[in-house]
Amino acid sequence: EMAHEEAVDGRADLYSLGCVAYFLLTGRLVFEADTAIQMIVKHLQETPFPPSVRTPNLVPPALESLVLACLAKRPADRPASAAELGRALDALQLQLEPRSEEHAVRW
Repeated sequence: EMAHEEAVDGRADLYSLGCVAYFLLTGRLVFEADTAIQMIVKHLQETPFPPSVRTPNLVPPALESLVLACLAKRPADRPASAAELGRALDALQLQLEPRSEEHAVRW
């Protein structure tokens, strides 16, 4: 939004949080580029690979959906607030089965 000189609200922070979550789930940046300008263009124009493409069978589909929602290009397509995202994560936590240490993978 800032690059387009659009109004910026808390959903811009949710995009940033989506980038951090993506890295934590995959060990890779959402986009890779050689220059800062190329990186900005990718964030503005490209759709990220789902985390499950980079780490098959490790990211629960519901968590992947939340991360991708945070990475939506249009702010209106992201969670409306951090509180809304928090409620979705709380609900998701109740659905997930605990994982053992053997499931942990170093990225």
